[in-house]
Amino acid sequence: MQVQTATGCNADCVFCPYGATAAAAPRGRMSWELYETLLEECASHPVRRISPYLMNEPLLDPEIWDRVRLAKRIVPGARVTLTTNGSLLDETAVERIMALDGTLHELTVSVQGIEPRGYAEAMGGRLELGRCVENVLRLAGALRRARARRPALTVTMVATGSMEAGSAVSFWRERGVAARMTRLDNQGGLVAVGEGLCTGAMVPNEPCPRPHKQAYVTFDGEVVVCCADYRRSVVLGNIQRSSLSEIWNGPLAVSVRRAHIDRDRAAMPALCRECRIDSGGVVLRTEVWRHV
Repeated sequence: MQVQTATGCNADCVFCPYGATAAAAPRGRMSWELYETLLEECASHPVRRISPYLMNEPLLDPEIWDRVRLAKRIVPGARVTLTTNGSLLDETAVERIMALDGTLHELTVSVQGIEPRGYAEAMGGRLELGRCVENVLRLAGALRRARARRPALTVTMVATGSMEAGSAVSFWRERGVAARMTRLDNQGGLVAVGEGLCTGAMVPNEPCPRPHKQAYVTFDGEVVVCCADYRRSVVLGNIQRSSLSEIWNGPLAVSVRRAHIDRDRAAMPALCRECRIDSGGVVLRTEVWRHV
């Protein structure tokens, strides 16, 4: 389950549709009533993971840590995870994370490389690499001193043609922080991927697990087909009018999954038909850092 608790992002990454779609997208914050209703339904199903972010920078929500805590209280069997660009992971945020006392299971920080110029270009020139690195190391240090197992801290990077993958991963490994590279995709055709961005040929992103494994809920209750559906081109339903179970098992959601299972591209939504992934992207991982 991915939940958009609030809209907005302070970056404009070259591999993300946010910058091109934000002006026309609805804006707002999810009410606590709607958020709690959603969590209570999750508690009645075997939901394994809850991620209170979707198409946004989660730390822009001033109540994000309270939302993390509530998710774990209502759905104790689920892992609670967050992904952030790290720009707002300041001293106050680190204090709040440590005060969660393990409620947050995983925190992933997107840091696009270790070279300032390339980082600035990748993030739309809005964020400072040095500050983000400092923020990550601050949290890593706090976790180390507390001998805390949660959250598991990982730095992630999207593999691009200008990315020095080995150097970037080694940088974090040498500092005791887990890191991984993920493959570039064109976000359902919403991102123009040129030769300088991808590392190989862009090929159809299939089989795609997204429609099968995860529900994506916007701040106003719309359940969209994919985390890349920034324009809400395929809305499966709204949890303010139907239960999540009814939406997940509804005819539209089932037909989308059936099209993917059958590899029937003609029957897929346009977003899925246009989705491409970098065939040359190499995924590199470090060992996950843990205290014993």
